[in-house]
Amino acid sequence: MTDNDRGKLQAIGLRFRAKRHELYYSLRDVSNLTGISTGTLNGIEKGKDLTLTNFLLLCQSLQIQPKTFFEKDIEFKPPYSLPPDVQERIALSKKLDDLVYHSSFFHTPKRVAEVLDELGVDKSQSNKFSVHLSAYCEEGALEYKQRGNFKEYRKKSSTTSKPSENG
Repeated sequence: MTDNDRGKLQAIGLRFRAKRHELYYSLRDVSNLTGISTGTLNGIEKGKDLTLTNFLLLCQSLQIQPKTFFEKDIEFKPPYSLPPDVQERIALSKKLDDLVYHSSFFHTPKRVAEVLDELGVDKSQSNKFSVHLSAYCEEGALEYKQRGNFKEYRKKSSTTSKPSENG
């Protein structure tokens, strides 16, 4: 856990403690209202052991709207980074998506080697990219024609945009 996250949990715990005192509740009173042990409640008030379930139970029992804890935007940044090979895979996937869905690149038939050249990818990746291009064919974005021992891929004439996540 980062120091920033630890600080956020401590601030939430202090707010729960302040509201508990405002209502003249003891830890035992809150325990009776929530079913959370007094030891866990004590930890929560110190910025430890807070689960989403306990957070919601405390908000209900202490009459605090959860949104008030998040009046300021939370910076969404993961505590760790993805390995370089994963970052490269994601970047290539985005570039390939752009070629398929947002460019005229596949308006004329293309071999895998041409796709690799366009993306600046080593030819040793041709089998992997054949699989990727086949997946675009399966979802209906591309179609291919067999030309001897290789395939030529082109945009399917009725495809104009990437399919929606819902369907």
